[in-house]
Amino acid sequence: MKLTDLTADHVKQALSIYCDLCWPPGCDGGPRVNLKPLQEAADRDAALAGFERGDPGDDPDSRRFSLRLGNHRYPFMKFVLQEHLVAGEFYFEVDTHDRLDVPSETPDYEQWLALKRFNRDLKLRIEKAWAAAGLPTSADLAAICGDLAKREKKAGHRGHLLLVDDDEDVCVGLALLLRARGFDVEVVHDGGAALERLGRGPRPDLVLLDYEMPQVTGQEVLDSMRRTEDLAAVPVLMATAAAIRLDQVPDVAGLLRKPYPRQVLFEMIDRLLETPHA
Repeated sequence: MKLTDLTADHVKQALSIYCDLCWPPGCDGGPRVNLKPLQEAADRDAALAGFERGDPGDDPDSRRFSLRLGNHRYPFMKFVLQEHLVAGEFYFEVDTHDRLDVPSETPDYEQWLALKRFNRDLKLRIEKAWAAAGLPTSADLAAICGDLAKREKKAGHRGHLLLVDDDEDVCVGLALLLRARGFDVEVVHDGGAALERLGRGPRPDLVLLDYEMPQVTGQEVLDSMRRTEDLAAVPVLMATAAAIRLDQVPDVAGLLRKPYPRQVLFEMIDRLLETPHA
């Protein structure tokens, strides 16, 4: 949805659905922030006035508005409106990611994994309810990417990519855009599936890897690749909405901060595939 078409009522409706599902009857608590100014907003700008607007270093051509509202079991989940891949097209998203690091050897690790699964399922329920209400979601982004892919199609074969991301709709859109540019694209939606695919061969020319995923994270996939002789030299382009720097993930060939324009992705892939790797 174009930002000019977005109204305060759209934001209020999306927020109402989010809150109803995050704090169902019988659950204590509520959002972490005072929502009264948003609920009383008369226009879009007033409705978005209390949102955080991206992070330092975000691409100015991909805007992101977020509110950390949480849910009845977890305080860090975010309500997001963002522009990703396609300039000018905005959609609502639930961001379940954060920078908490719970090592697998800790006593609470299994409970942590269970909580991540709960958050993931809740995210999908909210976004499905948004779509049913006619609000823009990542499914709309995927459809827009499909239309763009038909117009941007290029001839020739340019390489084999493995796309690893738990956002299935975004993966659909990305894969369509990349295939239109001549790439063979395989898609998996979690780190465990990525490791299984990489273990079978043949190895891809480049891995586009999400940093934050449930179960096996992007960092764990990367660590495993670098310990494996046949995969150690495969370039990895890491993508994340987290506020991490390239020097914090030194084993990657490049780092993309979500959200980003598709042109930036294309330029980075082209540059990395032109760089010789052992």
